[in-house]
Amino acid sequence: MKKALVILPYLDEEKEKLINAAKGRCEFTFINRKEQPDEYIAALKTAEIIIGEPRNEDFQYCEKLEMLQSSSSGVNYYVAGGKFPKDAKLCCMTGVYGNVIAEHLLGMLLTITRRLPEYRDQQHEHKWKPLRYDKPLEGSTVLIIGAGDIGTTLAKWMRPMVGKIIGIRRTKRDYPDCFDEMGTLDELDGMLLKADFVISILPHTPKTAGLFDERRLRLMKDDAVLINGGRGSLIDQEALLRVMGEGKFFGVGLDVTTPEPLPAESPLWEQERLFITSHAAGNSCSLESPLEKKIRDFIVKNIIRWLDGKEPENVIDFSIGYKKTY
Repeated sequence: MKKALVILPYLDEEKEKLINAAKGRCEFTFINRKEQPDEYIAALKTAEIIIGEPRNEDFQYCEKLEMLQSSSSGVNYYVAGGKFPKDAKLCCMTGVYGNVIAEHLLGMLLTITRRLPEYRDQQHEHKWKPLRYDKPLEGSTVLIIGAGDIGTTLAKWMRPMVGKIIGIRRTKRDYPDCFDEMGTLDELDGMLLKADFVISILPHTPKTAGLFDERRLRLMKDDAVLINGGRGSLIDQEALLRVMGEGKFFGVGLDVTTPEPLPAESPLWEQERLFITSHAAGNSCSLESPLEKKIRDFIVKNIIRWLDGKEPENVIDFSIGYKKTY
């Protein structure tokens, strides 16, 4: 019988669902590591499967780990940490967060284009002053960098709202018809030249870190809108401040920064056309939310695959920093 350590919060009925699905082939130990630190360390030593987000330093106690099922779609923390057991499989949650993150990024884009922060400021001042909307979506060209689950969901929702949608992905394999065109990162420069809205959902990898340097930021249209919902390392933040200080960009939205949390003294907070949220795009409301149900349904499916002797889904390729492509 396999031993699994579960450090995600679980409703009682979801615990039963996981236990029953395993059909007696796995013993599950549910632990709150903050409230049960001694029990947590002891369980790490015998766990063959971990469900949740252990710290990198916790792997020193893992003597039998075969598989870690993370609840996050981005797992660079483990890839870059250098402590993950080399013979174990790391599985991410790619494919689950499409709706909730797409909602946040679309909301951020509309907040900028419809100048909602300025109206909020006027509300606080009890001021009635209609503003012009100089950046319509109708007829515009949208570039989505990272045309996976989240990017495709976003493209489907934006399809009736815009003129053209271009996607960027690792390879030019078949793509959904919600995109008009698909390219790779090698073609990024040419696509930036024609995009009115640029939305990135890329993970952190050696290839994506610093992708938006000053040269690429200057390639974009002067009145473009840039949204980053992937990882903060994508954008050179000092370069971003320089070009925004010169008047470039209609607006910029950042759900991710470097570092996180963003220090209170960072000049990013003071940039007038910059809208910041606190890496909140993947947040859900409660354990009863649709997102949390999808996460736990995926966990059941993947753990059963492992118990059945099959390759689990969303296994991370450490050479590229995200899930393997077969």
